[in-house]
Amino acid sequence: MKVHIVIPAVAFATVLMQAVLAEPSRAEQGMALTALEQKLVGAWAGQSGCAGAYLFRADGTYQLTGYGPAPYDSAGTWEVRCETRPAALVLTCRESDLADEVGKSLELRFIRLDAYRLAVERGKQDPERYARAKE
Repeated sequence: MKVHIVIPAVAFATVLMQAVLAEPSRAEQGMALTALEQKLVGAWAGQSGCAGAYLFRADGTYQLTGYGPAPYDSAGTWEVRCETRPAALVLTCRESDLADEVGKSLELRFIRLDAYRLAVERGKQDPERYARAKE
């Protein structure tokens, strides 16, 4: 009798622990995007010749096309870190036309982000400016 009760109890406890400890995916957290992240999601067109164009998706992925003087494309994941001042955008490259970029993370500081404009700074370079674009 005790064995019949213990086995279902252990199975239930195992399933319960997996549910409690499982980290929700970014897609599942889509409703939990911060206001800053919600402003960022969408397409952005560079306002200078080398800035390229970004597409930030709510699932935490991005695509960058036409960046640099010899335009290249890359894609990966993004996250906003609000614990820094100003807040930072961290891009982690998963694929790129430049092989040495793959696997690296880049931290950009927000200079401006509203419904229509995005400006970020890479280190000590001049800010890169973007305007909201149609997807």
